[in-house]
Formats: sequence, C-alpha cells, structure tokens
Amino acid sequence: MSISRKLFDLIPNISIKNKNRLKILNKAGDIMGRPMPNRLIMGATAIVSQPYIDEHNRRVDKDTARTARNRTIGKIVAGTAVGCVVRELIFKLINSCTNEDISVDRWNNVLTPRNTTTVRPSMLPNRLRNYRTALSTIVAMVVMVGTNIAFDLPLTNKISNALNARDAKKRNKNAATPKEVYTDVKNKILDTFNISRGEKT
Repeated sequence: MSISRKLFDLIPNISIKNKNRLKILNKAGDIMGRPMPNRLIMGATAIVSQPYIDEHNRRVDKDTARTARNRTIGKIVAGTAVGCVVRELIFKLINSCTNEDISVDRWNNVLTPRNTTTVRPSMLPNRLRNYRTALSTIVAMVVMVGTNIAFDLPLTNKISNALNARDAKKRNKNAATPKEVYTDVKNKILDTFNISRGEKT
C-alpha cells in the first residue's frame, strides 16, 4: 500500500445528513471546480509562495533576486487576470450552448451531447456539469495559446517594469549620504559634540 493511500485512509469518513449543509458543500464544490475559480485559487497560491522564494534566493545578489521576484509577480498577476477572464467567458459560452433539451436542434444546444437521452434524468445534471467544466477547460487552454502572446506578455512586462522602477526609486531615496572622512581625530570629536573648530574665515 502506498504512503499516499495510508494518509488518505487516516481521514475519517463523515456522512453528512443535513440537507442544507450538503447543498452548501455541493455548491462550493461546483464553484471551485469551474475553470475560473480554479485558476484564481492557483494564482492566489502562487502569489503567496513564489515571489517569497525568488526574493530569498541566496545563489544570486539582492538586486537580481528582487528583479526575479518582480518578474514572477508580473507573470502571476497577468496570467491569473487574463486566465480568469478568458475561462469565465468561455465557460459562460459553453454553458449557454449546452441546454438539456435536445428535442429540437437550436443554437443553445449545439454543444450538448446527443446521447444524453440514454442517461438517467437524476444523473443528467451532474453529467452535464462535468461535461461543461471539461469542455470549457479544454477550449480555454487552446484560446490561451493566443492570449498568452497577445495579453499576458505585454501585461507581465508592464507590471514588472513598474515594480522595478519603484524598487529603484526606493533604493535611490534610501541611499546613505556619503559621510565625511576624518583624517584628524580632533576634528571628529569637535564635530561630534558640535564644538566650533575655531577656524579662521
């Protein structure tokens, strides 16, 4: 038996009898299983972990690490934003073209499988939901080959450049002013205690 199976068996089996709670859990599962929320979850997970890893990379200097972090943030934000929009639009399009009623061919059932008549009515909503999710994900992946070039890359560059410029401005602002080099200990002591050096003008 594999380790993953052993860990899975440690989770206790729970039977939920409360219909309202079961309805809420099913609704949450439906939402999280859809392409757009799924992509949003992946983006949120990435944004809290990957930039931190890049910034604390000890194999490069601090400036390179910050630049890599900014690039990663740009990729995640751009990819998540564009990915969510594309996936949600495609999901809505697929949803509007997969009506359960296939008695007459119409635009709103053009993508509905014609073998749905063989499925038990109680199972049909679940089967159609899985079908819509899978089809939306596949179509979105194909479409995003184009959107990655058209939208993701320019948006990533803009975000990365803006973050790099902010970091450069912050570094310049916080740069330490060169301190006076003292060759005479006496002058250093006088200046430390704001005592006049008694120099003639």
